Amino acid sequence: MQSSAIFKKWELGVPVSSLAVNGNGDWGMAALGDGGARLFDAQDASAEPKALTLHDGVSLSLKPDADAHAFLSGGDDGKVVIADPVPGTATVLAEHKNKWVDHVAGAADGKHRAYSIGKKIYILDEEGQEKFTADLPSSAGGLRFSPNGKRLAASHYNGISLWWLNAKETAPETREWKGSHLDLIWTPDGKCVLTSLQENALHGWQLVDGKEMRMQGYAAKVRSMAFSARGKYLVTSGAEQIICWPFSGGGPWGKPPLTLGGMDGRLVTQVAPHPKDEMVAAGYNDGMVVLAPLDGRMEIMIAPPQSGADKAVTGLVWNRDGDALYAGTESGTVMLFTIDSVRKAVVQAG
Repeated sequence: MQSSAIFKKWELGVPVSSLAVNGNGDWGMAALGDGGARLFDAQDASAEPKALTLHDGVSLSLKPDADAHAFLSGGDDGKVVIADPVPGTATVLAEHKNKWVDHVAGAADGKHRAYSIGKKIYILDEEGQEKFTADLPSSAGGLRFSPNGKRLAASHYNGISLWWLNAKETAPETREWKGSHLDLIWTPDGKCVLTSLQENALHGWQLVDGKEMRMQGYAAKVRSMAFSARGKYLVTSGAEQIICWPFSGGGPWGKPPLTLGGMDGRLVTQVAPHPKDEMVAAGYNDGMVVLAPLDGRMEIMIAPPQSGADKAVTGLVWNRDGDALYAGTESGTVMLFTIDSVRKAVVQAG
């Protein structure tokens, strides 16, 4: 493995709570532990980040907005905020005083936004007006629109709830499995929903026939999961290795996962599959970042482990073209890796 391919590093002095890239893939945003944020021009690696204030507190959820140019954030100040990289403004979309906005989501088709406060879900139309609200049996663990934007799923205790956004009836469909369901993800074809569980496992449902899947054996909770570029693998954190569940050729039933790396007791905290190639970036709880091909070849270390406390990688995102990778850490560092800087590091080490 190589030593370092960091092109640029910013020491922000405040923990990075999350990283996101907008729908267009041309801007990245780091949400900070003091309610501030930094905007990164993901098409210009030489550009310095812009500072922006999102909340009078902490951003609890940062996601791409329904407007593909912007970001959507929910905070512990009760505000839902749209952050526009150009000109660099934050606009309050909704506010609930003395409440926490736990989760936000923007539909990829641009027609809806949603957010959750405790057990209540708020669904907004493309103009930002409330379309309807829904109550869950317990607080939402995750909130995501389907890839085509036509459905919304929320995870909660003992299962998930799903809504068709253009239906006259707003009562949800439900899928049940005992336990506390945290974040969730749709398969790229929109046919399955999977959740991470409190007990260090994943559970999923095929929505058409209700067939279920369960993936377990993790050392920690799965806090980060995403599908590879062609949907062949579901790539997840939560173990010493990068765990990649096969979703081609009939799905994961009865198949072992592809496992990449294995770092002497380190845990994977963040994963980011490359947007075009069969490769995944992974960040660890000691600040190390690697690139791992999905064909099982040796991974490349592009940032070494860090010394001291509060060093875990808390955010990891690619830009649209896949030639720039951003990593944020608990210690308040944002690192930028470019494909050129990775190649140069490999040549120098080899």
